[in-house]
Amino acid sequence: MRTKESTKGLEADATSQDYVELGRAVIDLIQSRRSVREGFKQQQIPPEVVDDIIHSGLTAPSSKNAQPWRIHVVSGRDSLDKIANLVQANKQADSFVPIDPETGVPREWSSTVAESAQILREISLGLFIENQAPFSGGRSTVIAAGEDFRPSAVEGYGFEIMGMGAMVENMWLTARAHRLEGVFMGDVLVSDDEINNILGIEGDLVGVLALGYTDQEPHPKILKSGAVIFHD
Repeated sequence: MRTKESTKGLEADATSQDYVELGRAVIDLIQSRRSVREGFKQQQIPPEVVDDIIHSGLTAPSSKNAQPWRIHVVSGRDSLDKIANLVQANKQADSFVPIDPETGVPREWSSTVAESAQILREISLGLFIENQAPFSGGRSTVIAAGEDFRPSAVEGYGFEIMGMGAMVENMWLTARAHRLEGVFMGDVLVSDDEINNILGIEGDLVGVLALGYTDQEPHPKILKSGAVIFHD
């Protein structure tokens, strides 16, 4: 990845009004972000744009500054198609949905593995996210942990995921600033073993941020009620 010069000295050059306008633009960018799953063009993303997106991801905050992530950048058409075919052909593709961990009952889920595979065939850039698991040791370690240590392992895993969530959001917003749209897809995990082999992933595959150019207008976001409680 090409290096970037820092923005040191920006404060000295900007006026208070500049910051107000810049801040409003950032807020608008955040609040207008949506998941876009269709209408992608077969258009290459310039390398400098990819670098900008990745740099924003790498500068995200993480617990203890552990930076638990590794980003696998896939832009080749053959590689994206190969991964898409593996995902769609998986024998669990039609039943791969989150389940209730207490009952084993599948939860209702709107998107499908087949839809995610088709998105991989259309987008120009797939950023596959690996959790190197510096706190938890990864999903298999959390599962195998003894009763005394499992709560700590789960907490550590949560901290790792929070950092990667911030990293993905940083990349997503930067992509939008460059007129790209996309969606984060976790159901590619249906074929995580195969994807790990292709990309040389040693930790846990968390998902893929799929990005591309599109004329598709984002759908309005329906906000979940009861998500905020104010306390005096």
